[in-house]
Amino acid sequence: MLGPYEAQIRSWLEAEPTLSAPVVLQRPMNVGQRQFTNKSLRTVQMAVKASRQEPALEILNGDWMTPVLPPVKSFGNILR
Repeated sequence: MLGPYEAQIRSWLEAEPTLSAPVVLQRPMNVGQRQFTNKSLRTVQMAVKASRQEPALEILNGDWMTPVLPPVKSFGNILR
């Protein structure tokens, strides 16, 4: 469901890192994307969380530290 919108969502979160999942969800709903409803909120919440974890995991999984966290799920893995 979010696959086609992944790049757009990522750009919103990069521009405004504090956006909440409900605000992210409301944006495509405002332009008439009918596949998005309030029932889609949990999926968007997981995608926003995964997006926010990526930078931290890149640092933690660097050469100077043994990885201690599981790899972050991409949007695609969340939606399958």
